[in-house]
Amino acid sequence: MRSATDNTQDDPIEVFWGTAWECGLVVSLLENAEIEAYLHYGGKGTMAPWDSGGGLPINRIMVATSDLENARQVVSQFYESMKSPSSQGIDDNNLPPY
Repeated sequence: MRSATDNTQDDPIEVFWGTAWECGLVVSLLENAEIEAYLHYGGKGTMAPWDSGGGLPINRIMVATSDLENARQVVSQFYESMKSPSSQGIDDNNLPPY
């Protein structure tokens, strides 16, 4: 039996990290899958990494532990779509002639 103070199912856990742009896309995908997520801002330089003073700061996406498996599936689909040529608008029929 869980105690009243045991909230391990609601503890936040990192499911993704990346640039602000990537994190914005993934948060949107998670919300579409009805998974509550929040973005942990990586600090100075995440929007303008050339002004970070060294090292690239990282934005992190956090979800509830209870949503972790579903969130991992969404993130996995995001990675797969980023690898596929069709996600970049490229297919054999639309290649330039050169």
